[in-house]
Amino acid sequence: MNGAHTVGIAGTGLIGASIGLRARELGWRVVGFDADPDVCERARELGALDACTPLEALYESCDTVVLAMHTSGTLRELDRLRAAAPAHASLIIDVASVKAPVTEAAQGIAAFVATHPMAGAERSGPGAARATLFSDKPWLYVRPAGDALNARAVHFLAALGARPVAIDAAEHDARVALTSHVPQVLATLFAARIRDNGGAADLDPYCGPTARELLRLSRSSVAMWRDILDANNVNVAAELRQLAQALLEAAAALERGDASPIEANFTHP
Repeated sequence: MNGAHTVGIAGTGLIGASIGLRARELGWRVVGFDADPDVCERARELGALDACTPLEALYESCDTVVLAMHTSGTLRELDRLRAAAPAHASLIIDVASVKAPVTEAAQGIAAFVATHPMAGAERSGPGAARATLFSDKPWLYVRPAGDALNARAVHFLAALGARPVAIDAAEHDARVALTSHVPQVLATLFAARIRDNGGAADLDPYCGPTARELLRLSRSSVAMWRDILDANNVNVAAELRQLAQALLEAAAALERGDASPIEANFTHP
């Protein structure tokens, strides 16, 4: 990959525009598509893209194509690609937060590598993007069968500043259910409890760092998280049930005047 490299981005929100900003810093040409033309134009105005283009043109003119849509949009695009003529791009990656459904949908697409950057923000859209979003962050990917394709994917992710980490798709979904998806559910439910008790404005003086972080997370994109939770519902439900049981047991212990079950867990994982 050199200055002549061309990157196509389908979906120019936070992740897509951040990739575009970094790719342009590297001297690569970046073209983009978004289902909302105004979002694509905004990404171009902010310097994340050289130009906006129709979706199909990305595969015809770009060396690397990034599918940076929500999970459901990624799955639809992979279905379309599988049924369409072979793409010209030598590397196609996604950035969805769930990997098993993606790898299944991508079967037969020779240039595809399933990936998941472990970076983001509660804000969405190109206005929240930054070129350093992936700097020294893990970027998980499902290792493809071919060594050449694997090398292209690793080189691309590393060039964006990330640390590529090979993972198994099913194991990925089980682990991020605990480390990413359950915390988002907790943040959302915590914010609902805050609203039920007078709202953030009234309770602000009583909020410490943990409460503020949960409230920050609760402001994440509803549409994005609906997609993620739908796609990883079994894993997330299992983790929530285990945590709910632990919470109920802790509540019962506290009612008995016994804080030891909680005190015993005041350690770093």
